[in-house]
Amino acid sequence: MEFKDKLLELRKSHHLSQQQLADQLNVSRQSISKWELGESQPDLHNLVRLSEIFQISTDYLLKDELNKSEVEKKSSIFLVIGSLVVLMG
Repeated sequence: MEFKDKLLELRKSHHLSQQQLADQLNVSRQSISKWELGESQPDLHNLVRLSEIFQISTDYLLKDELNKSEVEKKSSIFLVIGSLVVLMG
């Protein structure tokens, strides 16, 4: 599954509109729309924020071949590492 499909599925399963997610990320609704259509990709900071919001790993978001169950065990480790990268960056 591609990033755009994962994002759409996650957003809908959390009952968030594009605008609500955009507000949490401090981006425009159009940015969320473009990500879900595959027209653009979020930057590293927003990828980490998405993983925090949805409580999933960045690996799950980025790797097409991974499914959610394969990475759930590692999710907390990747969230910590991702957060550290953002804080140090």
